[in-house]
Amino acid sequence: MDRAVGRPRHAPATIALLCLALAGCTGAGDRADHPPAADRASGAPPPAATPVTGDVSGLDLPIAAYLPTPEQRARRASAELVLIRDCLAPLGLTYQAPPAAAGGPVSKSRTERRYGVGDAVEVGTWGFRPPGAVAGGTDKPSGPAPSRELAVALYGEAGADGVPPDPTEGRDRPGPGCLGRARFALGVDPALERAALPGRLDVESFERSRADPRVLRVLAQWSTCMRARGFDYPDPLAAGGDPAWDTPTPSAREIAAARATVACKTQYDVAGTWYAVDVAYQRQAIEREAVALARVRANEEECARRVGAVLGD
Repeated sequence: MDRAVGRPRHAPATIALLCLALAGCTGAGDRADHPPAADRASGAPPPAATPVTGDVSGLDLPIAAYLPTPEQRARRASAELVLIRDCLAPLGLTYQAPPAAAGGPVSKSRTERRYGVGDAVEVGTWGFRPPGAVAGGTDKPSGPAPSRELAVALYGEAGADGVPPDPTEGRDRPGPGCLGRARFALGVDPALERAALPGRLDVESFERSRADPRVLRVLAQWSTCMRARGFDYPDPLAAGGDPAWDTPTPSAREIAAARATVACKTQYDVAGTWYAVDVAYQRQAIEREAVALARVRANEEECARRVGAVLGD
C-alpha cells in the first residue's frame, strides 16, 4: 500500500510501538511466538516475532520487496520522459511532463500511519494530521489537455475529452504512441501492471489483520480506554477519520483525541500486535504467490536496468 491502506481523511494511519505479545501485552505468557490455543486452532498464521522495541515507524512490510521505492518510480518517470521526447522530436512536437503536486508531508515509511497516529510529540501540535499538512489536501494540479496532434502522437489516439486511453488495456505490450513505445523500451510488462499483485496483497493483509481476533482483542481494549477519556471510536483509523477534524487547523478536541489515541495504543500495544499479525498474513500470501511475485521482481529488476541505461548510469 505508497498507498497506504486504511487511510483516514487527513493522513494514512500510523504505527506506534512494536511488541511481541498477542493478547494486548496483558501477560508475558502470550508472546508473539506462542499464540493462544484459540488462535492456533483458527488456522490464522502466527504473528511475526520481530525483536524491536521503542519507535518502530521505520519498520517496513515484507511486500515492500516487490514494490518500487519512490526513488525508483521517479527514475522511471525521468527515463520515460527522455524516451517520449526523443520519439516526438522527429514529428516537431514537444512535451512537458504533467506538473507535480505541491510539496506536502512525506511519510517516513509505509507503516508510519498504517495503524493510526503514533507519535506523541507530533499529535500535540498536529492532531491526526501529518506535520506540515495543509487544509484541503495537496491534489495534483492539472496541466492543459494536449492538442489532438500531440495526443495521437503520445497515445496512438486522442482519447475522449483529452483523457488518454489506458495504454495497457487488453494489450500484450504497453500500447501505441510514444508513451507506449517508451514503456515497451523500459521493459514494462502490461499483464503484471494490470494484475498489480503486490499492491493487492498489501491491501489484503491489512484487511485480514484488521479482522483478526488477536487484533480485535487489542482494539476492544483500546476502544474502552478511549471511552474512559471521553472519545467513542472502534479503532484508531476511525478516530483519525472523524469528519469533525475537517477544519483549517487542529482544534483542541482533535489534539486531545489524538493524544488519547496514542496513549491508549501504547498502553495495549495496538500497533505492535497489529503489525505482527499484518506481517504474518503478508508472509503467508508471499509464499502462496511465490511464482507470480518472482515474475514481478524480475520485471522490476529488468526495468531498473533499462532505466539506468537511458539515464546513463
